Amino acid sequence: MKITTVFLDAGGVILDESEHEKERAELAVEVLGTVVSGYSTSQYFSDVEEAVSVLCPSAYQYVFWKYLKNDRSQFDKLFGCFKDKWKERKPPLTLTQGLENEVKAISRDFKIGIAGQYGKEVLELLEKESILNCFAYRFTQDDFCITKPDPRYYEQILKKCGVEPKESIMVGDRIDKDIIPARQLGMRTILVRMGLYKNQQPRIPFEISDLELDSVSGLAKAVLKLAQKK
Repeated sequence: MKITTVFLDAGGVILDESEHEKERAELAVEVLGTVVSGYSTSQYFSDVEEAVSVLCPSAYQYVFWKYLKNDRSQFDKLFGCFKDKWKERKPPLTLTQGLENEVKAISRDFKIGIAGQYGKEVLELLEKESILNCFAYRFTQDDFCITKPDPRYYEQILKKCGVEPKESIMVGDRIDKDIIPARQLGMRTILVRMGLYKNQQPRIPFEISDLELDSVSGLAKAVLKLAQKK
């Protein structure tokens, strides 16, 4: 079946989350430091790597639970504090460097949609950067009550776009939330190894993506290559 549509993950592909992750690290150290003596940024990122290695759905919850798992009420209190402070302090969204040219190139031959856990704010950024017109489908997390890694999230996106799984490619930065559920439906996949989850590794052959990239540079060529593959 001919590939017609490419879905891009919001966080980690469309969006550069590096500043967000720095801010989250500082915030986690600030909050956890109230109960974990000497907790540091380096320890936080080491804990995050543990979460990534076991394909934990939420690296942030993993970090807090590691130190507070003997006290659920304390976990709820501190992780809730972390989330509240994050809403107040999170940096503005920024586009991944080099994505603009890749998106423009992809849109010449394929329809593009978004498959990520961000809402309408990602559409506002794409419009600000003058590339929203490259996206044929503009559904965001705000349009769905289900989210990753539930495969039904992808089913709903595909249904809204009128696209069959085998007609589409999912481009994401995570094996657990992007590659696995997309492959379960029969979508083709491209893993972009960037950001917090770049060292995530497949546990079995099924979890291996069709193609891998180290950045979004060359994404348009990779999409074309995969679309031509039989």
